[in-house]
Amino acid sequence: MTDILLDYARKLVLLGGKLSAWLFLPMLTLVAIFDITTRRVLQLGSTPLQELEWHFFFAGVTFALGYAYLKDKHVRIDILREHVSPRTRLWIERILLVTVMIPFALVIIWFGGRMTWLSYVQGEGSRAALGLPYRWIVKATLPIGAVLLFLACLCRLLRPADEARSSIDDARPRPDRETSASQGHRS
Repeated sequence: MTDILLDYARKLVLLGGKLSAWLFLPMLTLVAIFDITTRRVLQLGSTPLQELEWHFFFAGVTFALGYAYLKDKHVRIDILREHVSPRTRLWIERILLVTVMIPFALVIIWFGGRMTWLSYVQGEGSRAALGLPYRWIVKATLPIGAVLLFLACLCRLLRPADEARSSIDDARPRPDRETSASQGHRS
């Protein structure tokens, strides 16, 4: 049962990453090109287009956070990480997931959801006179992205033991690789 739920969670996080890559990034690019072209060539500035660029950027980033973490493509500071064994790295990751990442995602879900709800109830729009209405739509991407990050954290935390072991084994130097590499440098 847990495997089925983790599989659904993983698919949902991957969908968020695909939405970021195939919807938000192309839309951001198209809107930015159109905005720059109309501003430079036709001398027409557009506040809604500039706001839309920021909205697509924000949605793209928030939807991609969980994907980047799940695929282990996020930025790491490897000052200590490279000096410990793979098994220690795995334990450090799991401890930090439980003490930092999961609580962080839950806080963002709670406060982001509250902020989105208040924006919806108040009918919040842009502060700019010609800006976009319905600010709650872009604010909703924050708790949605945090849910995707939370699911990615759960997938990494609860991944099967054999998958965790294989990631440890992949990080270990293999004798056949060391031998062939050292022989190649002798000549």
